[in-house]
Amino acid sequence: MSDIQTINGDSPFDAIKRVREDGSEYWSARELADAMRYDQWRNFATAIERARLTLGNQGHQPETHIAGASKMVDLGSGAQRAVDDHHLTRFGAYLTVMNGDPRKPEVAAAQAYFAIRTHEAESRPALPDITTPDGLLALTQMFSDTAKQLVAEQSKSKVLEAAIERSAPLVAKAEAHTGSDSDVHRQEFAREVQAWGVKQNVDIKQSEVLRFLGHIGLFIRGERSDTGHATADAQRRGFAFTHKDVARNGYAYATGKLTPAGQDYAWKRITKYVGDHGTLELPRELRGGDPA
Repeated sequence: MSDIQTINGDSPFDAIKRVREDGSEYWSARELADAMRYDQWRNFATAIERARLTLGNQGHQPETHIAGASKMVDLGSGAQRAVDDHHLTRFGAYLTVMNGDPRKPEVAAAQAYFAIRTHEAESRPALPDITTPDGLLALTQMFSDTAKQLVAEQSKSKVLEAAIERSAPLVAKAEAHTGSDSDVHRQEFAREVQAWGVKQNVDIKQSEVLRFLGHIGLFIRGERSDTGHATADAQRRGFAFTHKDVARNGYAYATGKLTPAGQDYAWKRITKYVGDHGTLELPRELRGGDPA
């Protein structure tokens, strides 16, 4: 008998949730990718790897939430073969879908689903020890409180869904660039931020973007010969670098570029700043005399 039980529900992500005999739940990364309409596994694998990095940066053991596994798939001729898979905890799945491409409606739906369900799971109190009289009394009180709060919790879920929908334009653009696998020139990045600002009805100038990239420590600013080069700290963190080359006319030049990780970091800082201030313009005292 299989140790896996498929749980059906209203959401397609509930439908593919698996529960082991010990009660622990997980999602197959392959099935989750299918539900999110990913045609290429390698694209979804990129989101998994970024979720793994996030777990490590937060002090978690990545293998606890993203466990290596395999899955048998049909080849169309009646034969099967094993392919790489991962078993994701709810938190592992949450981080993975947040690193997906939110321009896909199915990915945006997955982000809303796991954000809400993870919030609900974190808010749920631990069950008391029912082997003691005090524990039984506490459990009885919990059931009573749960009954009273059921309607309120449903309202909270609707409020949370509305909050996610309101913040989606900012989160979506940031997460779209989390999937980028190429380095970009800082001016090219600035143009992308400008285009995003138009969609948000926020007037953003290229000079403001370049100044902001300097403000958050990615590129050197001020009246210097190396203005626009990547800072030592940004290079150490793998966020930016200075590309040096020689043009056809023999002129040596250097340009600052953002790595995919640097784009992630910049987008998160930019969307938060715009969300808090409604603009990307820095106060005069934070500009550091940088003409960008």
